[in-house]
Amino acid sequence: MNARRARPIALAAVLCLALAARAEEPEPPPLPPPGTVLPPVGPGEDPLEILWSHRLNFAAGGAPLVTIRLMEGQERVEFRPRAAARLAVRGGAPLVLAAGRRFEVRLLDALPAAVVHHPVLAEEPLGDRAALDRARAAWEARGVKVRERVVGAVFGILGRVVDNRRAVLLAEGDGSEAWARAFAERVAAESGTRPAVLDELVRRPSGTLEILDEAGQRLALADQLVQLEVDGDRGFLLSAVEHDRGSRAEGREDRAYRGRLFVTVDASGKLAAVHGVALEELLRGLVPSEMPAGSPLEALKAQAVTARSNVLAQLGTRHLTDPWVLCSEVHCQAYRGESAQTARTDQAVRLTQGEALFGRDDHALVDAVYSAVCGGHGEDNDAVWPVRPSASLRGRPDLPGKAWTGDLRDDAGLREFLDHAPRGWCARARAAPARRYRWERRFTRPELDRLVAKLGVGPVRALRVTGRGVSGRALALRVRGESGEVEVHGELAIRRLLGNLSSAMFTVEWSGGEWVFRGGGWGHGAGMCQWGAVGRAEAGQGYREILRAYYSGAEVARIY
Repeated sequence: MNARRARPIALAAVLCLALAARAEEPEPPPLPPPGTVLPPVGPGEDPLEILWSHRLNFAAGGAPLVTIRLMEGQERVEFRPRAAARLAVRGGAPLVLAAGRRFEVRLLDALPAAVVHHPVLAEEPLGDRAALDRARAAWEARGVKVRERVVGAVFGILGRVVDNRRAVLLAEGDGSEAWARAFAERVAAESGTRPAVLDELVRRPSGTLEILDEAGQRLALADQLVQLEVDGDRGFLLSAVEHDRGSRAEGREDRAYRGRLFVTVDASGKLAAVHGVALEELLRGLVPSEMPAGSPLEALKAQAVTARSNVLAQLGTRHLTDPWVLCSEVHCQAYRGESAQTARTDQAVRLTQGEALFGRDDHALVDAVYSAVCGGHGEDNDAVWPVRPSASLRGRPDLPGKAWTGDLRDDAGLREFLDHAPRGWCARARAAPARRYRWERRFTRPELDRLVAKLGVGPVRALRVTGRGVSGRALALRVRGESGEVEVHGELAIRRLLGNLSSAMFTVEWSGGEWVFRGGGWGHGAGMCQWGAVGRAEAGQGYREILRAYYSGAEVARIY
């Protein structure tokens, strides 16, 4: 399940209008064939431009096609086509590859990308000029040099325009990551809010790829890119895919995928394997990676709609310094290809084909974030990430019956909620992990001192939560030591500092010679509570009712 992530903003706007008449019949059209791949590259069109432009393509039936990173930072990439295949070689003649044979791509030489970094000072909807001007004036009055950029995407499918573009105000500096991080730390110390940092690509990476057969014989050299297309879209096996980025060798496995495989040079100057795949096929490998396939069908349908909405909302907002749109980890959403697919989750994807979440009042696409266990109360999106508040992402009690009326923003109110609130929906699911709903974690004095040593305050003498969100999750933690005092901001930063706590919904006290953390939940708590969705589905709620509960009245609409 996805215990998601801080959200960096990436530079550029992606414009892709593919408007068509809205279908009138109530039943969804047939799904495109499994593994529908990117349409053929047009004459004279460079496939490398497709990857770096982050252009939205479309499959038969109007489904969006996306590129997703399977591996990066590799010295070599090994694959096996499951049928006869064609390998397009940039700068050379195409190769015909035999089914079932092993082929390898290595990097002979490479130059990494050049990237500059800018703190994000403000972010507003594209049409809210007045708000952006006010922010500009305030920062310029403090002597900060600023500039504006537009980020996000606008595209249309079957008559519905999806527009997640927004204007951002950036601080100008020397472009180094060190300067941008230091600026963000200064702002956090002054205001309690740490700005996101935007990464801007100013020069793409380059390099020469060597293609070898299983005997180690060189077949060809390629300029930066090769792309594999397998006959009949029978797919391919990719060797040694990490379970998560940075895993050791024992954290890898061979995985099967349908679609197109790109091997290219990533921003670090290493090799990357990128998958070109239709969104509905992507969801077949994504939904069971994020929710147990044995969950009730209505919960799986809710997961399919949130996953689809989340993918669409991310287009043009992240990874634009990389040659792909999304990654395959929880930073975007977990994706394991064919190995994860099940008949039950396939059914959930099929029954919700093309459906996404839109705000009831503004009709804007909802960035349908989610986490595993909310602990009985959801959190506001802007308390978790440095983004604008969303009317569809307001934290509310997630309890059956009468809503909880206590204030969780202070220690006493949160302690009362943790001890005495009715069991939330995420605790009522039959298979729910009880140890995640309510938990306790203890640290001896030396253990906690080691965890916070990087703060430079010496042995800890006091801990105090100085800011909480609507769910009681800690947003600011003051750590006082023998040699100083530091305030840590951000629920994820706090959880990581404290040995990766399950949640920032906690109280802390010194008791019996130990620091005792008592808390609830697993993850950030914004958007849909996944185990809560399971509990609601087991109680008979349909997927639309579940989604309205977690996304503050947002409505489901089919867009293709």
